Amino acid sequence: MSPRRILSVPVLLIMLVGLFAAPTQAQSPAAASGKYAFYSYAGGTLVRAVGTTISSDLTAQSTIAGQRLPSTARSTTAAVEVKGLVDVGAIHTTTKARRAGTKGITMVSLARTANVNLLGGLIRAKAVETTNVTRGNPKRLTSTSSTRFVDLHIAGVHLPVNIPKNYRVQIPGVAVVVLNATATGTKDGVATSQGYALGVWLLRNRATAPVGSSIILNPTMSALSVPVPAPAPAVGGRAYGTHALIKATSRVRGEVGRSGEVSTPPIGTGGRVNKNRTADVNIPGVAHIGAVYSTTRATSSAHRGEVTNTSQIAGVNLFNGLITADAIGVRAHSRLVGTRFRADERMTFVNLKVAGVKIPVDVGRNTRINVANLGTVVINQRARTRNGNQIRGIYIRLLKPRGGLEAGAEIEVAVASTRIWR
Repeated sequence: MSPRRILSVPVLLIMLVGLFAAPTQAQSPAAASGKYAFYSYAGGTLVRAVGTTISSDLTAQSTIAGQRLPSTARSTTAAVEVKGLVDVGAIHTTTKARRAGTKGITMVSLARTANVNLLGGLIRAKAVETTNVTRGNPKRLTSTSSTRFVDLHIAGVHLPVNIPKNYRVQIPGVAVVVLNATATGTKDGVATSQGYALGVWLLRNRATAPVGSSIILNPTMSALSVPVPAPAPAVGGRAYGTHALIKATSRVRGEVGRSGEVSTPPIGTGGRVNKNRTADVNIPGVAHIGAVYSTTRATSSAHRGEVTNTSQIAGVNLFNGLITADAIGVRAHSRLVGTRFRADERMTFVNLKVAGVKIPVDVGRNTRINVANLGTVVINQRARTRNGNQIRGIYIRLLKPRGGLEAGAEIEVAVASTRIWR
């Protein structure tokens, strides 16, 4: 992963799925129309090791999401250590959303980290504070982020007194470092802002992390949607190719992010098809996936809404050939007219095999297969709620360790969901 990639606006937009996804969300707003929809988080440290399945997940994370105001979350961690990479003191994070005037909203996500020591002392600071602010009113949405450093030192690098935004330096032969990082953007009526204090990308192997691995300090993110017009429903959902939730130990959890993901803006896409493509996905020992192509199309007007989300995958190989397919595709669709809601799902595939057994093309919904030395595999998994639906082409939950993953790890392949808030 490069420093440029982590700052890209499309990456920020897909993080809205925690708010607009379906159907597993525990709560939904009582009335979506005419209200801002928001999602925001702040954290202390995040480590991603390229080519491995075990990483240090976001620490001291505080998250808010929804439409009800005010909303506040806080989190604290006494210290974090990832041997040879990260050693920091207390982390404090806060996320808040409140009304601004009679028709506006202000969101603030804040992360403070003390006694920073990265890469065995090559990067040090007494304290680092990152603030991310997003504002909305009937005329516009705005967002910004910035970082304040106290006594920052990077080995072999002369730093300016006031560090500019997205300031890039290099520790020769060791790492690329981006300081005071920020990226903002607006698309389909959603304003997004991402900021972090510093990002480190390794130029060579260090400790247990191979070249290309990353360390992010004080990651913050916010996303804010313009209010949906009062007579219209809010729409949502997502589609993606693969996703893995990793359980390593009771203290270490990681995540292999959703590939080729696209999310549905709450005001719809105006009937256009929004797309996302990924050429290849490789999780060593776990999954080798070919091209992923995901789409979303949605409309919202007075008392009517419609969403269609799809994910298509060319070539699937899980756990070194235990599960294979030439192609897999899923489609989730929902429609609301007045008070009448309808939803449907569809799955297609070519030459799908599980443990050497060919799966018939008319396989039933929620077909469970227990695979020896692996766990439970569910084909054509579907779920519905009163205002949403979801389909997963393949879902796996490991009952035994496999491919570097411990029991309890979950893998998804070809997922699509939709939702309409009445």
